[in-house]
Amino acid sequence: MAPCFMPKFRFLLVAIGVALAGFGSFVAFVPHAGAQDAESDTETAAEIFEDGMDALADNADESARRLFGQLMRDYPRSPEALRAKRALAALDRGGRPADERAVGTGEAERTAEYRHAFLVDVGDRVFFAGNSATIGGRARSMIENQARWLKARPELSVIVIGRADDGGDRAAAVALSKQRAEAVRDRLVATGLPADRIETRAAGDKDRLVLCATALCQAQNRNVEVFIDELRRGEEWQSSQGTAPAAAPKTSDGADPLEEPANHVSQ
Repeated sequence: MAPCFMPKFRFLLVAIGVALAGFGSFVAFVPHAGAQDAESDTETAAEIFEDGMDALADNADESARRLFGQLMRDYPRSPEALRAKRALAALDRGGRPADERAVGTGEAERTAEYRHAFLVDVGDRVFFAGNSATIGGRARSMIENQARWLKARPELSVIVIGRADDGGDRAAAVALSKQRAEAVRDRLVATGLPADRIETRAAGDKDRLVLCATALCQAQNRNVEVFIDELRRGEEWQSSQGTAPAAAPKTSDGADPLEEPANHVSQ
């Protein structure tokens, strides 16, 4: 090949490479942009519920049914899905659903709905090793998920309730439960939940999940519960589960702590 032709040939190769790189970037960008557009077009549960109530106000019952059905399919665990279910039940009875945007469902009922959704979505408590307030990897992951869930619902505040059943006297149990509650609070704040939405309580050993004598059973009482407190500032509080007999129900992550206690200790 003639020497004078070599620079032109190299320039042509570079130009082809640049063109191919640009085309590849464009091809990669198009699906990404489409995904962003699709995401921005997705309605939230609150928006779908609002549309359904607007349809009812316009006497477009079939449209309202369709929207409420969509809400229950797409966001089955949301408080709005429970409200949509009530609205559909009222329509099925031949009545007109109350406009819950204006009158609400009752503050206590709304709070109960949030607590149930919180429990199902992310779990409401983590467990600790004996005589320890250290949060391990598994517990840390759950607390971070709790913080993200709560950050998406800025109208909610929480009480972080520490418990202890590690032997020793009452004062030691209160001190240890306080350390556990503060450790969980600090992790929530570190994950981005504002500190002014969090209150801590030290229950010591007075608010046990189970009453029993064996070490394996008592391990269930070494926990911290994140308790949604939309209505309860300044009121007397009680565990969301309450004291139970020794045959305790399953914990927030669905496993039986009596069968596998090691999985419910901060690891």
